[in-house]
Amino acid sequence: MLAMFLAARRFLLFAHCFALPGALLAQKKSALEQSGDLEHVREELGVNEFTAPSIDLIFDQLESLKPIPFDKAWRDLPEATPQDRARLALSAGQVIADGFLAVSAHKQSRIEPVGRILLKLARGLGVGDPISKHSKSLIELAAKEKWPEIKRELIRTQGEVEAGMMALKDEEIAHLVSLGGWIRGLEMTASIAIEGYTPERARSVIQPELFDYFCDRLETLNPNLKKTDLFMTIIRNLGTVRALTRKPVETPIELGDLKKIRDLSREINKLIAE
Repeated sequence: MLAMFLAARRFLLFAHCFALPGALLAQKKSALEQSGDLEHVREELGVNEFTAPSIDLIFDQLESLKPIPFDKAWRDLPEATPQDRARLALSAGQVIADGFLAVSAHKQSRIEPVGRILLKLARGLGVGDPISKHSKSLIELAAKEKWPEIKRELIRTQGEVEAGMMALKDEEIAHLVSLGGWIRGLEMTASIAIEGYTPERARSVIQPELFDYFCDRLETLNPNLKKTDLFMTIIRNLGTVRALTRKPVETPIELGDLKKIRDLSREINKLIAE
């Protein structure tokens, strides 16, 4: 699957700590769509099926691990809005992943807070206007328990976030939203696979290409950002997880290793949410 990657450019983190007004963002998005240049811009920004989270991939993982012990994988959603752009992006990815879990487990009461908090984070990133209608739709659909439609609405929501990032030419946000969603997904799937552990369930959590991809991208971070406690923990913990999973295909992921993967990813997620 890595052969399909577009060449991802370096993270140019926080060179642009501003957001365009919603109207201008919409104009830029419309202009891109009308010019037929959307794919060119996606390539320029390094946005692809892995730098923007693959909705279907995460849903498929959760489906493969059913029945889902929801209480083992769910967390209390963060109410505080991060003040720095890096945490905003990482948190948005986390909440998107939380939404996937709620949909997969058909938890109606969890959809409204996901939609509300995702909207708040999207506004902080400068893409709140296009997300507003999807947040409202998610809540309305959840009230009717229309799960296939909720899933499609989440997919559309992710599409709007990606389009907003492209319109803002915000490469770093595309990467960090994806990273946040992937790390939260790693904690969720490891937590689920631990329950009723089998080597097959443990193996379904591991995605070697994505481990390699994200760890490599972390190495290209702005040096000042890499020195922060948050990103030092992310780099250290994911490096440890990567080492735990570098085994021959026929070698099972032991239960103890799976618990370490859960704990290391959980530590990162808690730091992001602080």
